[in-house]
Amino acid sequence: MHKREKGEYRIFYTTRKKHLKIFNISLLLIFFLIFFGFLRGKAYSFTDAPVFNTTAGFIYSYNGNYVEAIKYFNKESSNLLKNSYFNYTLAALYFKNREYGKSLKHINLALNTNKQTNKNNKLSETEINYLILKAKITANQGHFKESERILKKILQKNPYNLKSLLFLSNLYLYKKDLKTAVFYLNIIKLSAPDDINAYYLLSKIYSSQNKYKKAEENLIKIIKIDPYFKKAYFRLAALYILTGKEKKAINIFNKYLKIDPYSKTAIYQSAILEYALKNYPASRKRLLNFINITKNSKNNFRLANNAYFFIGISYILQKNYKKGIFYLNKLKPGRHYIDAKLQEIEIYISRYKKTGNIKYKKYIERIIRGMLSDQKLNKNLKFYYFSAIALTEIKDYPISIYVIKKGLLKFPYNTALLYELGSAYHTLKKNGKAYETMKKILKINPYNADALNYIGYYLAVKNKNLKKAEMLIKKALSYDKGSPFILDSLGFVYYMEKKYDVALKLFKAALKKLGNSPTVLKHTGMDYFRLKQYKKALKYLEKSYNIKKTKKTEKYINIIKKIKF
Repeated sequence: MHKREKGEYRIFYTTRKKHLKIFNISLLLIFFLIFFGFLRGKAYSFTDAPVFNTTAGFIYSYNGNYVEAIKYFNKESSNLLKNSYFNYTLAALYFKNREYGKSLKHINLALNTNKQTNKNNKLSETEINYLILKAKITANQGHFKESERILKKILQKNPYNLKSLLFLSNLYLYKKDLKTAVFYLNIIKLSAPDDINAYYLLSKIYSSQNKYKKAEENLIKIIKIDPYFKKAYFRLAALYILTGKEKKAINIFNKYLKIDPYSKTAIYQSAILEYALKNYPASRKRLLNFINITKNSKNNFRLANNAYFFIGISYILQKNYKKGIFYLNKLKPGRHYIDAKLQEIEIYISRYKKTGNIKYKKYIERIIRGMLSDQKLNKNLKFYYFSAIALTEIKDYPISIYVIKKGLLKFPYNTALLYELGSAYHTLKKNGKAYETMKKILKINPYNADALNYIGYYLAVKNKNLKKAEMLIKKALSYDKGSPFILDSLGFVYYMEKKYDVALKLFKAALKKLGNSPTVLKHTGMDYFRLKQYKKALKYLEKSYNIKKTKKTEKYINIIKKIKF
């Protein structure tokens, strides 16, 4: 039922989206009065109830208010039930209102009362329209065979009727009988070679069957017939992207842009394709054009964010960090905003590690503080997680812990945040707090391999309950098979149990995957030391010490150097 809006009066109303101009209303009234008079064979004034009811029905129908239209038409149904067009109109309204039973009743009355004849034993256009509506009704009722029978009845007398052929093709498409659908669509191509519908449907069928060449041929044909048919260009471009022919896709977008130079979709999609092909200057040119075209759009900031993000990243990929950061800083909170800020942070982390300049560290802290104070952003899990990692990278562990704790207020059961918290505590040698944090993770997720591994390794380092440590680490390994970190932990348990040969195999397996890990190199050196293979022990320990200097590694090196071997 239509909900009356402010300013509406009786059957003549305006809405924000639809406006009936006085001229159009006048034309409609004249048409309906003539139509009604023609049906009755009389002349009536608009104040007569039958004229008013019929006119009101047509106007409500015109505005899409089918319930009201049906109500007014039904006031005249007893007088006009023998008129075929009146029944057809009612059937169409009931169909649009999804009252298929009533719709079928009236279309049958329309067919029974239709007195038109046609020479050459062909169906009239009117009868074809009635039968097609009946086919639609039966199809929507799920009676596909009946719908198919009606359409074939039309084609027996009018074998090249375009509407029937298209409907029948769509019916077979719905039933997933693609072979028969293709058969009828090819008949359309022969009988109506300039009708784009058949080519378009064939392109969809051939795409679904991975017959991309045939799909391409049909789409190219559509563009030749109707150079302004937008869907054909975009479908063809999508086909080229799917088959790895990005340059051809760009060319298709370029062709469409000659017809519609302000198409936001074509400009943006072609810009992204240029970006994917690493044609960054061409991509940036299109993206800047896109920003210019969309500047007055309702979602301007969102559209601009997308464009500025890819412009900024393209400069960064070309190592022009200054321009990259310039464009990334143009983004407003919304899509890609956090990604842009994290990308900026990553650049500053790299600069800080390379130069040691404290200003880059301050830049990172300032960006994170800014996002932390933004009410919209501080509900974003990605922000907390990656900010914590970034702060850990620059060894700012206390602030990292502060950010994680803020995040845990919003996401108290997030195991990724809890693991970062435990790792930060571990680095700060607050092993008790780290241990308790890992236990919290296992309460939330008993299958978390990282937490199981940490607790097992912690017990091994403390030389507490090595059997439990072994059990926990093996359990972790069953959830994360082949993890070099877990292999190293299990090796360390065996080392503590004085099973040095078994431990050595695990350390070597971990090294193959990790390469020069200072921790695993140290463990391997310690193991060789216990096996009294001092030369090899020294080799691995010195490698570990060169990467990361620790007192324990230095102690072992000094002991070995005093041994005569």
